[in-house]
Parts: sequence; C-alpha cells; structure tokens
Amino acid sequence: RYGARIAKGLIADLQKQSGSFIATVESQDSGRQQIRARRVLLATGAQDIEPNFPELPDAVQRGLVRYCPICDGYEARDQKIAIIGHGTHGLGEAIFIARTYSDDVTLLTLGKRMELDQKQRQRVEEHRIKVVESPIDALEIRDDRIAALRVDGANMSFDVLYSALGLRFRTGLALALGAQHDDTGALTVDHHNQTTVPGLYAAGAIVRGLDQIVVAMGHSAVAATHIHNHCELPTEEEPGGTEE
Repeated sequence: RYGARIAKGLIADLQKQSGSFIATVESQDSGRQQIRARRVLLATGAQDIEPNFPELPDAVQRGLVRYCPICDGYEARDQKIAIIGHGTHGLGEAIFIARTYSDDVTLLTLGKRMELDQKQRQRVEEHRIKVVESPIDALEIRDDRIAALRVDGANMSFDVLYSALGLRFRTGLALALGAQHDDTGALTVDHHNQTTVPGLYAAGAIVRGLDQIVVAMGHSAVAATHIHNHCELPTEEEPGGTEE
C-alpha cells in the first residue's frame, strides 16, 4: 500500500560514504547486492547467553527455564527459584526476585566467586538469598523440577530456573562504523534514538533498557519520526546539512 519493498537477506556489511549508507545484502534468491540509504535504523536485537541445559527448548516451553522475571516473575511467585548468574547482574536479579516474588531464592554462580561488599552482603542476608559458589556438574529435569547436580555431591532441586548469564548484543554493523556503546555493550543513543554515528539509529535490545517488545516499539516510533522529519533535509555530510 505504501510502496515499501521488503527484502530478505543477510546484511553482511554496512559502510558510510558521501552522506549515504551502503548495505551489502546477501540472499539466496538474488545473491549479493548493495542498497544505498541516507539513514538506517538497526533493530538487530540481542541473544541470551543460554545455560548448558539438555533439551533447553522443551524446558523453556514448559516454563521450567525462564529469562525475564520482569516479564513473567509473577507466574513463579512463591516457588522455589534458582538463578544462574554471577557478578552484579546475577545478584541484582536474585534480589529482584527475592524481594518481589519468592522467599526461597538460590543464586548459583557456576563456580564463580562473589566478591560482595558490605551493602551487598546485607541485602543477601535481608532477603535470605542462598549463594552457592560450588561448580554445577549438570542441570537436568527430574519429576518436573530442575535438578542441579553439584560436584561436591550436594544436589538441589528447584521449581523454576532463571538464567541471568547476560546478552550478546548484535551490534557488529554499528561498531564497525565507530558507534559508541556503554559498559554493557548496548549502543549509546540520544533522545531521538540516534547513535553517535549521524544518520544511524537503533531500537530494541541493542539499546540499554528493558528488553521488551513494547519498549522496542517505543524506540522505533521515536527513531522513525525523527527519520521521517529529516527525510528531505540534507545529511550532515551534504552541503547545508546539520543534525539535531
């Protein structure tokens, strides 16, 4: 209806030349071709670092393994919950679940030592979080529960396992152009969702914030409006061009 052309393919390379972006697209149907655009919106997402769990898709489908307590923590309320993770991120997720949904929370660090300061230790004690630093030899499903088999022989079982191992941001195209990112690896954007590369925008999980569809839609609306309002204006590299 609006004349948009949807092309399926892999963006193998993205470069910026003379006020335009040039994307190299690889597809089975048309081989390798180039697309030129004055502005680009990246919505390439991120991938969860998944736990080493046999039959992981089945466990996720059954709700035994989960990734986002902000999204579905209410469904696991009052259950025996384990969090796989370490460092500030793992501890933060354990505290979030313990103060909101369950009194029985265990943080499995997979053999990583937790260097907790006094404030962090106080919060662990306050929410009665059990921190297990022993390595986990295996994770498996037993009688519709998660079994964590420890190398020291003290096996445990849980109703739900949350993975807090972090994300892999799919930001390679942006980083190759020199776009800046924060300490988590997410792209740095302004209030128009424009990256530090003029004309290059980002939306969704590659921007720091809640990794939720509704948030990504908001990012996209903000970026698309700014792109639309600048479609007829020269880019920064063109004569008379400025970027807000």
